[in-house]
Amino acid sequence: MILKKGSQLSIAKLCKELVEIGYISSSEILPRTFRVRGDRLTLWPTLKSNAYHLDFFGNTLEKIISAESGKEYEILEISANYIELDKRKVLPGTFLVHLNYGIGEFLGLTQKNIGGLKKIYLELKYAKDARLFVPKEQLNLLTVYEGLGRVPKLSSLSSKTWGNTKKKVEESVNNLAAELLLIYAKRAMSKSPIFSWPNEAEEMLSRSFPYKLTTDQKKALFEVLNDLKSEKPMDRLICGDVGFGKTEIAIRAAALTAFAGWQTAVLAPTTILVEQHLATFEQRLNNLPLRIARLSRFASAPEVKKILSDLKDGKIDIIIGTHRLLNSDVVFKRLGLVIIDEEQRFGVKHKERFKKLRANVNVLTLSATPIPRTLFLSLSGLRDLSLIETPPLGRQAISTFVAPFSEKVVARAIEAEIMRGGQIYYLFNRVSRMSLKLKQLTELLRKVYGEKLPRIAVAHGQMPEEHLAKVMHDFTRGKIQILLCTTIIQSGLDLNNVNTLIVEEAERFGLADLYQIRGRIGRGYKKAYAYFLYEKGLPQSALRRLQAIADIEGLGKGFQVALKDLDLRGGGNILGKEQSGNMEAVGLILYTRMLKAAVARLKRKDSLV
Repeated sequence: MILKKGSQLSIAKLCKELVEIGYISSSEILPRTFRVRGDRLTLWPTLKSNAYHLDFFGNTLEKIISAESGKEYEILEISANYIELDKRKVLPGTFLVHLNYGIGEFLGLTQKNIGGLKKIYLELKYAKDARLFVPKEQLNLLTVYEGLGRVPKLSSLSSKTWGNTKKKVEESVNNLAAELLLIYAKRAMSKSPIFSWPNEAEEMLSRSFPYKLTTDQKKALFEVLNDLKSEKPMDRLICGDVGFGKTEIAIRAAALTAFAGWQTAVLAPTTILVEQHLATFEQRLNNLPLRIARLSRFASAPEVKKILSDLKDGKIDIIIGTHRLLNSDVVFKRLGLVIIDEEQRFGVKHKERFKKLRANVNVLTLSATPIPRTLFLSLSGLRDLSLIETPPLGRQAISTFVAPFSEKVVARAIEAEIMRGGQIYYLFNRVSRMSLKLKQLTELLRKVYGEKLPRIAVAHGQMPEEHLAKVMHDFTRGKIQILLCTTIIQSGLDLNNVNTLIVEEAERFGLADLYQIRGRIGRGYKKAYAYFLYEKGLPQSALRRLQAIADIEGLGKGFQVALKDLDLRGGGNILGKEQSGNMEAVGLILYTRMLKAAVARLKRKDSLV
């Protein structure tokens, strides 16, 4: 960045640009920081030996002054304080893994004169505030640390712990690589029935869909249908942002499976999601001669008995349910396809059952959780992957605001949405304080609306099932305007009229969680607004991570979030507890590289036998 005396530039815009290139706002001026006092911005550029005062008059940069000598300059060159690593922008505060020294925090770039040579170094902070300076030419020794939900412990430069950790992970990676090759071999040997259906069935499903499929949807559908027509059992994951049309692919696969003479089981992690899927499947396939049923806590005992009998006799084509479908009393006449929605939200026992299912039937898994494609490339023997990254036509990006909590912001956000006839999610993820929050919110709205309050209701997972179902039913039908809720809304609610989201204590969430929750609004064609409110006094590093979600306003950026976030729970669910612990010890990217190398080594050995 080059600043010229006399140029037109607002202080606010300059501050934003400085943050984007890795500078931090600070009350104390240190290298790689800046401060604003009235019409003066003071900045200490990276690779410079002192700070500079930038004096503004309105939007004009009037003076550039050295804070050390007082000398005035016409031009100031400001070097970026970030690096490009693993095809991404790495800002200060990011955790990096050095192959030989372990996990450190990237503080920024600095210039050092060693042996008469000026070089640019990365400054990394380790345990006990130790520093490691890595020459910029040695970036190949570094990877970005990605973990499974916790901020990593910094490695010690003075102990052998990192070497021991790396050795232990290498051993476990070799074992996993052997397991993967066994899975490759088993999948190559397994066979499943080849499905065929009348051509007009596909055409009928296409004609009855009111929207045009996106390019990614078409590709995913083609891949799924090819899998069903193949003699190799399908084990495919469709991964894409919420609202990007994964369910439509699943509906068509289930319908065509029925036309081929086989049954489909659709598994969802919550009763609410089962009800949502039932409504969606029934509405979408109402003009076809297919019988759809659901098995969940909402079904009465006589209903369950009849459903189980009809399922066994082949009278039900598509059954939708929770883990109840995995019970031993559920018997199919001809089970041909299992669709699992949000597999990572099921328990360990259920996942073990899914593994056994995969050996015998076609399995299609749907996930909105952004999981890095690097992991799936390395574990490509476990399942095939279809990505849906393009949004439906006409969908608008969600405007996102990150700000300290303020009753004024809350009141304005609610009032604006109610005025246009919409509904609001107010996310407060503390069940123990939910009653108090309801009282506070009611008092706040009374100041705005008097006695004619919008209707508010509470929804959380500890409520009795029937009560929760009633609240969700009323909210879905527009009888409730504000839903004060926990993260129970994270899966499955697909409501076009809910276009404002307020999240209190947003700093308590992982970035991937916030991204997925935000995807619950803006499902139609109305402009949607998300407010992520945090407690005052939040540390700069935490604020930077939270601000990242406001920067990612584009649609279909789930993978971008996953690569920015420290909260990649998806990997742990795929690998299991022991391996996810090993992955966390060295970071996802280094772990992936180690695994790829181990698989390649074993493959070379097998080819020599």
